[in-house]
Amino acid sequence: MASHNDNEQEILERKIIPENQMTVIQWPDATSGGLEGATSDKVPSEIQYYDQGYKWGFQIGDFGQRHQWFKLGLDVSQSHGASPLARQYPDPNAAPPAYGRGPAVLVTDYLTSLRIHAERVLRYKLPQSALASTPVEYVITVPAIWSDRAQALTRRCAEQAGMGIGSDLHVITEPEAAAMYALDAMDPHNIKVGDTFVLCDAGGGTVDLITYKVSALKPVLRIVEAAPGSGSLCGSTFLNRIFQKFLEDRLGNDPNWDEDVLEEAMKRFEVTVKRSFNGNPDEEYQIPLPGLSDNIANGVHRGRLCLTGSDVSNIFKPVIREVIKLVNGQIDATEAHVKAVLLVGGFGQSSYLRDRIRQAVTKRGVEVMQSPNGSIKLSSFITPVTEIMQLDSRGPWGSDEGSPIYGLQLRSRHD
Repeated sequence: MASHNDNEQEILERKIIPENQMTVIQWPDATSGGLEGATSDKVPSEIQYYDQGYKWGFQIGDFGQRHQWFKLGLDVSQSHGASPLARQYPDPNAAPPAYGRGPAVLVTDYLTSLRIHAERVLRYKLPQSALASTPVEYVITVPAIWSDRAQALTRRCAEQAGMGIGSDLHVITEPEAAAMYALDAMDPHNIKVGDTFVLCDAGGGTVDLITYKVSALKPVLRIVEAAPGSGSLCGSTFLNRIFQKFLEDRLGNDPNWDEDVLEEAMKRFEVTVKRSFNGNPDEEYQIPLPGLSDNIANGVHRGRLCLTGSDVSNIFKPVIREVIKLVNGQIDATEAHVKAVLLVGGFGQSSYLRDRIRQAVTKRGVEVMQSPNGSIKLSSFITPVTEIMQLDSRGPWGSDEGSPIYGLQLRSRHD
């Protein structure tokens, strides 16, 4: 009988490029239940219940209680207690534990909605005759540190969500898939057997790390675990929470301050500031604050707040500090010399995060590299038609990377 690792390696070694790859970027939102809703490479891993049912992903507005990070609850063997950042900057929209709805129920409901949407996209993009004759398989990735019980529970949730059973449903470890994709996409001439590297998957909610060693290059790239994984709740979502507290501390006493003003400011921070910041202290960002009166002391002029690069650096500081602590800890836990830190995930594409990690580890003789496409976590499978769907929190730097169901790929096969 083939082992779980053997099956996983078989999946990862299918390197023939699909004839056609399509990424799902249209998601139902609060106003549209179809393909004309939100446009994003990723969809938030959030679910919100109400009397008649539930909403998921972009259907949930910016405010209001919702369940987040519920996937982490599938592995009770791991300690996912609140990190220092989570305790200091709690999510004001986090819903309390739902009576009668454990993590498995939340995950099953979420995956059910995701499957229904995926099938709708396939029906829209593929001829009915082709779809009827094309088997569809789902691949779900989980953290490498998850127990066998947690992986089995993940499979059960996906089965109950209608994603197939048996060989039509695959559960593989996410870090290995991410590492093999990223290494394969980089310059192969710079990779040697015996090279050891730390994979840092920096997402929105969590930052997860694990160390791998290259064990073979031919006929296919093979890697083996070189040190146990680690991680913490210190992803880019906390930048938003820190920025929100920054605004509330500075502007909360203004009589015109309300949720509408906060929403506009948070959108500008998410879309522009957080993603483009490169550490330049002289950079300035204009944050819209519609309806607020001029206040020189608070930096408000003509309905805008001038946010300096130094301000943004201070917002990043506690998050960067936690990530660097994790990276150094992972390097210390590795017996062999670590050649490089490989950044993947949405937050992993931040040039500021990359530069700060580089400053911290260069003196140890460790390089820092970014995946060419940090948001793609799975190797190319041998398929004529591929649909890639990724679960994350809001935006390309969104939450839950390293979470139990990080993403899934639908693939078809021809006999």
